[in-house]
This record gives sequence, C-alpha cells and structure tokens, in this order.
Amino acid sequence: MRQREEVFSKTVLEYLVMINEQSYSGIGRQLHITPQQFSDWIKKRRPIPQERLQSLANYFGVDGTVFVDSNNFAEPLTPVKKVDVHILLLELKVAQFEEDGVDDEDIKPFREKKQNLLKERTRQHQLAKMNALLQLNDERINRLLDYVIFELESERVEELEMKLNKEEEQR
Repeated sequence: MRQREEVFSKTVLEYLVMINEQSYSGIGRQLHITPQQFSDWIKKRRPIPQERLQSLANYFGVDGTVFVDSNNFAEPLTPVKKVDVHILLLELKVAQFEEDGVDDEDIKPFREKKQNLLKERTRQHQLAKMNALLQLNDERINRLLDYVIFELESERVEELEMKLNKEEEQR
C-alpha cells in the first residue's frame, strides 16, 4: 500500500485549490484557517475537523465527501478521482446554466464534455483494475495478461471475442 500512496501524493483538496486558482493563504484568510493548518490537511498530516470540512465544502461548492476519506483525511487524487471531480464540477456548471435559463445550444458542449469524461472514467477504472492485477505479481495472471496483450497487439480481436462469447454461452 505504501507504493500506491507515493504514486498518488496529491490530494483532491489540493486539486480543488489548483483548479479554482486559489492559494492556501487566500483560502485560509477567507475561512479563518492558518496556511499551516490547511497545508497539514492537504498533505494528510491531520484529519480535517468536521466543522472545517463543512466550511471547505461550502467554499468549493461540493459535498465534503468528495475530498475526504472516512477518517476525514484528504482523499488521494487518483486518475479516477480526478475525472470524477471534473464530472461533478461540470454537472454543477450545467445545473447553474439551466437554473439561469441558458440556451440548450450553449449547454450542449458541456454535456458532450461530460459524455467524454464518462468514457474516460471507464478507461481509468479499467487501467486501475489492470494495475491491481499486475500488483499481485502472480505468474499465472502475468502469463494470461501477456497472452491477451499479445493477441490484441497482433490484431486478433475477433478470435478473442469469439472465445469470450463461447465461454459466456457455456455458463
């Protein structure tokens, strides 16, 4: 698990600060938090107290569960989480546009972007599953993965698909 922590050293909270083009000290001033406190939360040195969590959630306009884990520590920024944050922010923007009566034609690009992000989330989930399988370091699994990758690289997709369909039919 230690290796995964190093890979995802950034946190969702840190990412929210960055995409909102804010600074720790600026947010701290507005929420009456010292920059050191805020930094400790972002770097996962301390959990975020419940009352501060609500202030941060209100500040960023998202539910606090988006950026903290079950122990109120800042959630690591995984590729899947990054896409999820983008989808959430896009949904909030579209909802605001709809509430403001913005024309559907002007909202359409945002909806298309969301569809692309949903596809990207699926890809990121697949990559995460593949990574988890590789982390098992099981020779049998590695051989199977190598076989499937070789077949795909050799453009034998139809043969693999037929094997898969045949296997599903036998179940």
